Amino acid sequence: MESLNHSLFLLINAGAEPSPVLLYGAIFFAKWLVYSLPVLLLAMWLWGRSYHRELATKAVLSIVLGLLVTALIRWLWPHPRPFVVGLGYTHLAHAPDASFPSNHAVFCFSMAFSLWWNAVRKRAAWILLGVALSVCWARVYLGVHFPLDMVGGAVVALLSVWLVNRLLRINRLGDRLVIKLETTYGRIMARAIAKGWISE
Repeated sequence: MESLNHSLFLLINAGAEPSPVLLYGAIFFAKWLVYSLPVLLLAMWLWGRSYHRELATKAVLSIVLGLLVTALIRWLWPHPRPFVVGLGYTHLAHAPDASFPSNHAVFCFSMAFSLWWNAVRKRAAWILLGVALSVCWARVYLGVHFPLDMVGGAVVALLSVWLVNRLLRINRLGDRLVIKLETTYGRIMARAIAKGWISE
């Protein structure tokens, strides 16, 4: 498996002198594109309806669970990054910490899978899946992750989304949680809601 991981990495990883367009595009995907997801979650809560807030709540819980599982796996099995073992070329500065599973993959795929699981319309989920795949490609291309780090992140994300949705169905816990969050939000943001800056 490790041999396959290394071979796939070398197929995707940028060479010593990559195209500037690909390089800067990959850096944008790897470092900055992921920030669009918290912005989307915030927008879903502030300007969405109760349905969108439920989606955002489930996505956040899935992300948190996925990142906790990732931290545990990394602690139990600290797999080195490509540049630590001297493989390929690195075009993005990164700490030499454990690489499997990828936090970025867990974050992006948790968001995409959560919307896919719960949204009536899947268009946004498809877009977020594209974001996740772009981020994953970029981080392998730039030399800071192996391909299987990304596959592992996707699997952790899928399992986290499944577990969160299953738990929230128990005694309608999800519905009660969203109602409580909306009540708290309404009290805290009452003035902004009254002015019409954000949704009630």
